[in-house]
Amino acid sequence: MKPDTTVLLLGSGGREHAIAWKLAQSKRLKNLYALPGSDAIAQWAQNVPGDPCDPAAVVEAAKKVHAQLVVIGPEAPLAAGVADALREAGFKVFGPSKAAARLEASKAFSKRFMKKHKVPTARFEVHSDPMIARGAAEAWRLPVVIKADGLAAGKGVFVCQQTNDALGAVTQILEHGSFGEAGREIVIEDGLEGPELSLLMFCDGKDYRLLAPSRDHKRLKDGDQGPNTGGMGVFAPVSVDPGLMRTIEETVIAPVLAGLKSEKLDYRGLLYIGLMLTKKGPMTLEFNCRFGDPETQAVLPLLDEDLLELMLACAVGKLGKGVLKPKAGAAVCVTLASGEYPARGSKGVAIRGLEDVQDAFVFHAGTAKADGRWVTNGGRVLSVTGLGKDLAEARAKAYAAATQIAFDGMQYRKDIGMEKVPA
Repeated sequence: MKPDTTVLLLGSGGREHAIAWKLAQSKRLKNLYALPGSDAIAQWAQNVPGDPCDPAAVVEAAKKVHAQLVVIGPEAPLAAGVADALREAGFKVFGPSKAAARLEASKAFSKRFMKKHKVPTARFEVHSDPMIARGAAEAWRLPVVIKADGLAAGKGVFVCQQTNDALGAVTQILEHGSFGEAGREIVIEDGLEGPELSLLMFCDGKDYRLLAPSRDHKRLKDGDQGPNTGGMGVFAPVSVDPGLMRTIEETVIAPVLAGLKSEKLDYRGLLYIGLMLTKKGPMTLEFNCRFGDPETQAVLPLLDEDLLELMLACAVGKLGKGVLKPKAGAAVCVTLASGEYPARGSKGVAIRGLEDVQDAFVFHAGTAKADGRWVTNGGRVLSVTGLGKDLAEARAKAYAAATQIAFDGMQYRKDIGMEKVPA
């Protein structure tokens, strides 16, 4: 097939590095641009300066590069209405509308959507008054989860085993304003128990096609200890019993799609459903309206289909039904983070050993080039992905590569992919 499609990719992180890598393999790709991109993404794309959350600026950039498809990587541009502006200007877009993206941008909206459309989820309340919220948190049965309503880069969720911790979370969000506008409201909900499952699916508003099921590790330290983060590692596929998958499709995915349709929410892009597999059945924890990070760095290497074709099909509403063709084997992705993450990242710290990695993928999440060498430029610095015939081999390759890389303060979990229990 002759290359015929110019793509503009929005974003600059590890997720976008993996997307750019996969798009570059498409026979249909003519030109790839990234706004703003990164020094690492420049291996696959031509970087375009600009603010990905500025709808007018993105439209102008898309016009300038003659984009035939715009792929929105992060959540913030979706919440800012960039997809809407692009569609209004006549561009094909992989990414849902601003209204649909409220499934991620507002946890209160998301929980109310689930309640309205009978999607199984934890019991919850929404509060904005600190005094009332403290009273609710004090009376809530433990464990209790406190969430900032808006976008907080995966850091606005507090899983509390003690009432004092819950009260502290309420104070931090509503009174101290630690998350700014994202913390104007909070969601208080029941803590659930069970293994988590991440389901990423291409969706065109009518049909969906599932990527390999994966499991994210959100806590900073081994054994799921420490604060929540944007994600410290992931493995795929998770072995899911066919009966359980049918239950998830019938009780979660089907009512979500029906709810989007009934509320006339334009959803053409990637839908991520985070689930907790409880003893009472699958319960929905959250939605993301874009590829997960670092899930993307594990599931895309396992996809044996043309990513550009799938994105175009979603953008024009012609995805159709079917099963995505996976590559055999498994993937394990390990996040290498700065020493003070998630409180803050680091900049300008030299990264050593990248050239020594041979048998793994290294996706750059927070790096930059300075004087010809790679340095840190964020909290989550690198995503190291190993592929293998099974989980054990993939894990061995990922950790072998991780030990070849070093930078001052580097931290990472040592237990990604060690779980033996299937879903």
